[in-house]
Amino acid sequence: MTQINAQMILAKIENNEIDWLYEHFSDYFQEVSSYDELKKLLKSYNAIRYKNKLFKHIQLNYREEYIWFDEKMATGISVTLNKYNEIIGFVLTPIKNIKGIKKSKCYYTIPVQNAWFVYAGGENELLNHHYPYKNQRYALDLVLTKANRSYHGNPNLCESYYSYNQIIVAPADGIVVKIIDGIPDATPGENNMKHPEGNYIIMKHANNEYSMIAHIKPHSFKVNVGDCVTGGQFIARIGNSGNAMEPHVHFQIMNQCNTQFAKTYKIKLINGTSPEKGDIVSYTDDNMILKNKFNFATKFKKLSSNMIHIFKN
Repeated sequence: MTQINAQMILAKIENNEIDWLYEHFSDYFQEVSSYDELKKLLKSYNAIRYKNKLFKHIQLNYREEYIWFDEKMATGISVTLNKYNEIIGFVLTPIKNIKGIKKSKCYYTIPVQNAWFVYAGGENELLNHHYPYKNQRYALDLVLTKANRSYHGNPNLCESYYSYNQIIVAPADGIVVKIIDGIPDATPGENNMKHPEGNYIIMKHANNEYSMIAHIKPHSFKVNVGDCVTGGQFIARIGNSGNAMEPHVHFQIMNQCNTQFAKTYKIKLINGTSPEKGDIVSYTDDNMILKNKFNFATKFKKLSSNMIHIFKN
């Protein structure tokens, strides 16, 4: 097994060493990735990038993901390795900087207690796969982990995942305005695209803001439409319904109840925390603690990103 590291990978990308990179793709990744497309991708990327800095090193479920951004935040790289040091995820992409980020007026807690791993969160596509979509742009995906793993035992069983059946709490005082229930949990790895949100709850809060929590376990709701809730109140349990590759909690704040036409706000969490992919965020009572466990920046299944992006100028 050839040992490769972040510095080696970055050097090969910046030096257009196509053969080395392609040889280190896993067999399956080579089957679904074109050598010629990789060649075009590297050429286009290196023509516009600036000096790169390692931003995150994320370890989860025997995989390692390295994320770099250039010094002007114009481009980004994500490379994922499996336990055999083979490349199974490779993304080079321009970074779209959207001006005028709107933040929620209210302050919220995350809708789960104790320490959670941020699988998706941040202000660009490499950190947050929701980002291209206005109705999900600033959503957070949270999973419970132990020793850099989100499950134990059989990965095809919901019950094997630490997040599954965990308590969901209201992120702030509000009133329940919508509940969708009765959608069965999917087998991990098998997305329900017909009902992407799965079972979910929408609560209305002050300042006409709405929270949505999705992928809830069927028939686990402890509240009903019309109920008033207080921040921290037990409202449901985490499941794997909808477009979820594994049990997790999806949390977002919106400007209206209609999830298809809503725009999301960047969530203002109490204590001013702003979690991004790879962070560990904790909630206990009214205290939020953020640990940048995997952040090396000096300043700076649909949970899978095994894809190669065609770089578009």
